[in-house]
Amino acid sequence: MPQNRNQSTLPIGRPPAARRRWYLRIPLKLLIFAGIAFAVLYPHPARLARHLHRLRQLDAVIDPDAPHVAALETMLLEWAAATDPEMNLDQLRSDSHRAQRLVERFIYEKVQYAWDWELWGVVDYFPSIDEIFEKAGDGPLREDCDGRALLAASLMRRLGFEATLAADLRHMWVETPQGAFMSPGETKTIAFDEQGSHVSYGALLANLPSSLTFGIAVFPLMREMILLLAAWVLMLDRRTTPARAILGLLLLVQGLLFLRLSYPVPRGAAVEMITWSAWVGLLHLAAGFVVLLRPTRTPTAAR
Repeated sequence: MPQNRNQSTLPIGRPPAARRRWYLRIPLKLLIFAGIAFAVLYPHPARLARHLHRLRQLDAVIDPDAPHVAALETMLLEWAAATDPEMNLDQLRSDSHRAQRLVERFIYEKVQYAWDWELWGVVDYFPSIDEIFEKAGDGPLREDCDGRALLAASLMRRLGFEATLAADLRHMWVETPQGAFMSPGETKTIAFDEQGSHVSYGALLANLPSSLTFGIAVFPLMREMILLLAAWVLMLDRRTTPARAILGLLLLVQGLLFLRLSYPVPRGAAVEMITWSAWVGLLHLAAGFVVLLRPTRTPTAAR
């Protein structure tokens, strides 16, 4: 039987023109998501520029001669004398271990812990000493681990001891020839000295999974939901069925919530990750991506 010339001979599936445009569509969606992520993580772009600049020369941010550090030294001596009336500056400068213990206790008591997004409105920020005091105003000093470590290192240098900063991907502490303090991490990923920053890439890879999970657990849920919904919308296309769209969104939300449960007390002194919750969260996220990126609806052939 002769073929009907009015019948379409195009194969079932996405039109060729649409298939050819994937190389424009995917980079555009990635660019849109990157812009949204930047706005959520760093709504104050100037702070990101200052943050990166200081990380490249972090040792120079330690300033034992800053007027605010001089005031802290006076406060430290008064605070120490309240428990030991015979304590004086010469005694502190002659006993590094004693000075280290006192500085650690003093900073923990006088500088309240606060996340960077609470203080500075961004995901991560390394402030200067002046910024820490300006932000406090007439109230108590507030900072997270990097600001506390900066003040502790500056105080140690003012007392005449060597002190540098070290960090993993979620915490910063102080290192001295006599040992580390300010709750040092188990694996040093980045060390800072006069020559710049030194990265241990093996430790970096080893710390990445738990540090990423910790970051998700402590970051504001509303900001994370903005990123999740943006990713969900950008993964949808005209082939996605409503059922798959809803199922994919539910899996992504559940994955995020399980990841946040993996660190139930993120500010605790002994922070332990709930491994099963992290794995369940990652599996839910992976399933959500699979559901959204493999839709089943295909256009029917033209008649």
